[in-house]
Amino acid sequence: MKSWLRRAFGGGGPDLRLSQSLGAFAGPDGNISPLHVFFEVTNAGAEAVEVTRVYLSAKGGPRPVYEGPFEGDHALPFALAPGESSRFHARAKALARVLKDAGHDGRPRVSLVVEDASENRSEKVFRFRVDEYLQLKDE
Repeated sequence: MKSWLRRAFGGGGPDLRLSQSLGAFAGPDGNISPLHVFFEVTNAGAEAVEVTRVYLSAKGGPRPVYEGPFEGDHALPFALAPGESSRFHARAKALARVLKDAGHDGRPRVSLVVEDASENRSEKVFRFRVDEYLQLKDE
């Protein structure tokens, strides 16, 4: 069942909460890493969920634009007990390059899509600054 239907009418699958943010890692020498996009999946439901697929699609398209590699807490597939979260990330500039190569520039709408073992889909839509991130001098 689609996540918006589940929220509207109840039942039918897991309650995964997705979030996205930008940030960097602090290095031991005081420098910071290049800009990363951080994602988090939280199981807000009452039962365990097996996450089997994570990807990004652009402008509401059903096809993945980016399926990794993501770095983070778990390799796919992984289980989340109720209340557990998993975090993962990718370089902002690398994501910008993939989106640009797929024909998306400016500030396209991008969806983080998470699928579980029962083929339920959860999505988080956000804007991504493709052109700005491609200009980062973080290499």
